[in-house]
Amino acid sequence: MEMTEEQKRMYRISFGFIKFMHDNALLRRLIDPGELLKRIGIKDGDVVFEIGCGPGFYTIGATEAVGPRGKVFAYDVNPYACEYLSNKLANRQVANVEVENRNATESGLSDKSVDFAFLTGVPHIVGGLEALLKEIKRVLKRGAVLAIRPSRNNAKEITVYVERFGLSFRSTKDSFLLFSST
Repeated sequence: MEMTEEQKRMYRISFGFIKFMHDNALLRRLIDPGELLKRIGIKDGDVVFEIGCGPGFYTIGATEAVGPRGKVFAYDVNPYACEYLSNKLANRQVANVEVENRNATESGLSDKSVDFAFLTGVPHIVGGLEALLKEIKRVLKRGAVLAIRPSRNNAKEITVYVERFGLSFRSTKDSFLLFSST
């Protein structure tokens, strides 16, 4: 679908803010995304689904956590985020990531193909949280993990909502809510 000039402008502005907040040297000094993602459960060889990859701060960490045997699917609805991340990955010669400019509610991933899915600080979900959770539930393997890092003080509300979709709350670790697929 072709974007209007106004839509392009809004996506560029939005990505500018996201890039400023989530792709800077200070943040990288404070947080090692690869180590953080390992602590919350990503393992070598995992297939990972990242919802809302933005400029790739966590994507790069996920590629490190899964190692060369793993795979990361990084999705974002913002075409500028996907273009930026694709260039960043090419410059680093990272090959185990598929960046998609698409809505994660229609991932195109196979049923029961994902070991770990995560999203961080997404204030709203394009297509709605209900549609996203249905898709996540479909693609997660049995025993797989969904990690959500809430952007507001709404962890209890998110937990209740996610559990309605058959995912069981496990714990909170490093500000992420961790759920298991059944």
